[in-house]
Amino acid sequence: MIFFLIGLPGCGKSTLGKKFAHVLNLPFYDLDHMIEAGEGARITELFSSLGESKFREIEQKYLEKTRTIQKAVIATGGGTPCFFNNMVLMNSLGMSVFLDVPPKEIALRLSENGISKRPILKGKTREEICITLEHLRHVRLPFYTKSHITIVNPDIQFNEQLLAGFQK
Repeated sequence: MIFFLIGLPGCGKSTLGKKFAHVLNLPFYDLDHMIEAGEGARITELFSSLGESKFREIEQKYLEKTRTIQKAVIATGGGTPCFFNNMVLMNSLGMSVFLDVPPKEIALRLSENGISKRPILKGKTREEICITLEHLRHVRLPFYTKSHITIVNPDIQFNEQLLAGFQK
């Protein structure tokens, strides 16, 4: 089984994904890291040099490559489910898990370093981050809610209750 983690930037997809993968004894993949390794550039560089539209085409190409994976936990980019037929693809290949964290909580969790790695949030104040995340949530929620499982406001620290929600 493949588990695709989806949600807003900074909601904990990579952090929790690694922990879930370890407990479930599955490999962990981060779609952003797959893209960076394959394209030889950081996500922020690709996003700024190519623009969002071209970046989303590249992202979709790497998501398609997950068809060859049999068992894993895969952290996707925050916008991955919202382009092309990516949400349909993920749901057909495995189990999608929406980590639904309030934008204000995400802004509190992110350090300045964490913000700089996220093209959509880079260079913004905490207030601007909240506004941006609220907007993204509004736009992306119709895609995110197509997930098989929703875990509301997961604690970034792994606990057994989260694992129970993940294994539904």
